[in-house]
Amino acid sequence: MAISRFQSRFKTRTDLMDNITPNNVVQMNASVPHGEWKPANWLPTVWQNEKSKDYFTISSGKIVSLDASGRVVPSGLLRRCLDAAAEADTILTYDDSDKDARVIDITTGEFVTGTKNITLREFIEAAIANGWLPQNTDITDADAATQLGLVKAAAEAFISAPVGIAAYDVYVWAGDDPANLHFTNYQKQHLIQFFTDIQMRVAHTCESAATVVASGGLTLVQGAALSAMPRYAGLDMDDVVGYDLELGRLATPTSRTPLAFAQGSWRERSDISLLVKAGDWYLDADAGILLFWEDGGNAAPVDSAAAALAGNISAFEYSTAASVQEQMTMMVGDCRPGDFVSFDEMSNFKVAVDADHTSHLVVGRLLALYKEPRGLLERVRTGFAGDDFDATAKMPGSATKGFSDLITLSSHHGESVADEIAVINVKIQ
Repeated sequence: MAISRFQSRFKTRTDLMDNITPNNVVQMNASVPHGEWKPANWLPTVWQNEKSKDYFTISSGKIVSLDASGRVVPSGLLRRCLDAAAEADTILTYDDSDKDARVIDITTGEFVTGTKNITLREFIEAAIANGWLPQNTDITDADAATQLGLVKAAAEAFISAPVGIAAYDVYVWAGDDPANLHFTNYQKQHLIQFFTDIQMRVAHTCESAATVVASGGLTLVQGAALSAMPRYAGLDMDDVVGYDLELGRLATPTSRTPLAFAQGSWRERSDISLLVKAGDWYLDADAGILLFWEDGGNAAPVDSAAAALAGNISAFEYSTAASVQEQMTMMVGDCRPGDFVSFDEMSNFKVAVDADHTSHLVVGRLLALYKEPRGLLERVRTGFAGDDFDATAKMPGSATKGFSDLITLSSHHGESVADEIAVINVKIQ
């Protein structure tokens, strides 16, 4: 009798054309999100390239958001809306450069025709008229304060919280398709990109004008008291006196942010150990203490002509700094390593306040502050050091006194920058 040892069963596959779980993964570790990102066509120009004459509407490194239509816009627009004191505050400004660049007027849908200010209310009404907000969006109330709150709420619905950092300079939008380009057959940039997780270096901006302090109202700190401070432990302070300027953290004196005396002949020194004769001074900027050489360290200082310190002292500080332009990216105002970071009206970085945490407007953390020059760059011989050359021509090195482009170009574009670079870790969820 034959014995069958085959125990298996035959089964035919029936799932070849059946439904399966679809692949729903776009990408992992999305620090550079995948998507068809485009800038809004109604964004005003920020700057123009001198060679190509092309206009740009968002600079590299700026914090960006998405509008309700999915277009990329500077996050500073949201801050302008939220910080507006009245509905009549200006949010956008169009001028002749926008006319030349053929920017779309958000209020008309047509090309900009000339100078025009768009108020907060007009901005939101335009968003509704364009269909980016529902037609029944409530922005009217009998009470003015309540109405302003409704308009700001609509702005939050129109402009999102930050989504990333612009990866490069963004051209003015050229048009949605080849048949509707704003300039015939001219489109240098189509889709754009932004980062959500990145570490950055930016210039640290102080106040644009010096703060004036009356020297007569300052309290003298004698050398013995200075020697007792842990900050000056191990230093010879026997012939040094100081004044607490009673300001916030001060900017290091540079040609861009000088410390000045209204009267007297005084000589700045680069280190406390170099205070050796009458008239020598050194600013301990982080501590806010102005130090002078004084024989015996127990009396008011005198200058090189033996004249007592008198009149006003002016110095730059960080506490109430504000950025003044949109082209360069920077850290604005007083800050400390570890601070949470948000953004200002120019889409620059600033220290976050409590409301920024609850409104999801925090974009990262400040990791470090360091001073330039670094690596003896000031001793590297570089070209174009003459006064006839502006900061855009000077190569970092001896031509810029050792300061990098982050500082010299920011200063060139109107910002008040001393010698600090901020290192920021951006992580946007």
